[in-house]
Amino acid sequence: MTRLWIAGASLAALAAATSAHAQTRDDKRVDVIPYIGIDQVVMGPLKGGGDVLTYTNVTAGLSAQVQTRRVEAALDLEYNHSFGWGSQATDQDVLSGIASANINLARGLSLQTGGLATRVRTDGFSGALPQRDTYTSQVWAGYVGPSYTTQVGDFTVNASYRLGYARVDDDIDQNFAGAQPNGSFADSWTHSLTGSVGFAPDTVLPAIGLTASAGYDREDASQLDQRFEDAWGRVDATLPVSRTVALVGGVGYEEIKIRQRSPALDDDGFPLIRNGRYVTDKSSPRALIYDFSDVIWDAGVLWRPNHRTSLQARVGERYGGMTYQGSFLWEGRDSHIAIILFDGIDSFGRLITADVAALSGSRFDVARNPFTGDITGCAFSTTGGGQCFNDALSGITDANFRYRGVAAQYALRRGPWGFGLGGGYSQRKFITPEGQTVLIRGSRDENWYGNGSLTYTINDRDSIDLVTYMNYFDASGGRPDVLNYGAFTSYYKGISRRLSASASLGLDGVDADDLDTIISAMGQVGLRYSF
Repeated sequence: MTRLWIAGASLAALAAATSAHAQTRDDKRVDVIPYIGIDQVVMGPLKGGGDVLTYTNVTAGLSAQVQTRRVEAALDLEYNHSFGWGSQATDQDVLSGIASANINLARGLSLQTGGLATRVRTDGFSGALPQRDTYTSQVWAGYVGPSYTTQVGDFTVNASYRLGYARVDDDIDQNFAGAQPNGSFADSWTHSLTGSVGFAPDTVLPAIGLTASAGYDREDASQLDQRFEDAWGRVDATLPVSRTVALVGGVGYEEIKIRQRSPALDDDGFPLIRNGRYVTDKSSPRALIYDFSDVIWDAGVLWRPNHRTSLQARVGERYGGMTYQGSFLWEGRDSHIAIILFDGIDSFGRLITADVAALSGSRFDVARNPFTGDITGCAFSTTGGGQCFNDALSGITDANFRYRGVAAQYALRRGPWGFGLGGGYSQRKFITPEGQTVLIRGSRDENWYGNGSLTYTINDRDSIDLVTYMNYFDASGGRPDVLNYGAFTSYYKGISRRLSASASLGLDGVDADDLDTIISAMGQVGLRYSF
């Protein structure tokens, strides 16, 4: 995973956005709401040609919020089956959802778990929203693991372990003559183990705090039996220079190794390909494709004027060069701001499971596309446990990469109004064997993304929302650059205590290199019954 030496913050822990009904930590609440629904969707081209497509969607879902003394959990899961009208509108099944739970097992000991199911496009339009008439792949990710914290005299002791799994299932068969490897991800298991012991300034030594920490991360991916291992240890110091400012820094040692086997060859000496992926030669040894072993260090400043605000900036040396990291966090009574500057070695499997692990709280709102049922990229929460996934889901590959960029999120809930805004930029510099033709070693993908949401609660039964999104994926290796943008608005009307109606209008545009721009108009009307 991408580790940031930043107190109380990581890229995966960025908080974002809004919730219609925020609950305080002291509330006790258990809400489990199963539902079924039916809606009619029409999609038509405004630019770029194509057919008008009509679908009837039947949905079944479950939303749950649990907040008790021992359990804090949230779930939003939906199954959608689309019946297409006409030969061009094919039937489809969509399963999407997000789950997060924190269970307090004993004093200081807790168990965290969560999962994600969503779709991504596999027709070359990386980063664009899935549509009913496009090739897609199903993404699964989940994790589980315990964490423990305790106080031993003046020393704080922490330990945690996380087991993660990520998988991408393609919905098209690429076992045809002349098929080329597409560098797509298959599945992987990840392990992350960390521990630390330390004391705050003025508790053991005058004016200085020290923390010793160590960790081990491992990922085993099925594609070419790839294995990532990262072992590290370091000591960090905090030196207050005023009531609100402290100097921070650390030094340690890290060893990272990435290995993978060779592809199996056919009788003519060419790599065997199955469904767009190399077939692994199990008899070949794992070749070392990345090796980093060296001293790591960083130093910076921490500004914390009050318990709501924290600013930290660090510069250091890692991965054989300079690194720059930072964070700004502000938590108001009804608003939240988070900005992160990050730098690390990552992969899709480690990144998506870390994003899922960042979710927390007993309630978050999942922004769904009303025309397809897909998650639009973010889960919003006023308790600081929201997360955006669209950056991780853009340009999915089986390669490891140097992962650098910035991410920012803002959330506000005031009266009947809710507002959320998230955006960022990331760069992936690929770590691959010399001579690979899918993703060239040292080539770069870049991604810019933004999501916005606005909600207004009219009364207990009626509400309006507006969602906007933009994603620009600048691809390497001859793949097309893709710009996706759009917006949709929905009106929800309560008919009775259990029955509600909805109506939505939207626009979605896709612009890719050497391809005509496609702009689609969409409309939806539906009914939902909650049990």
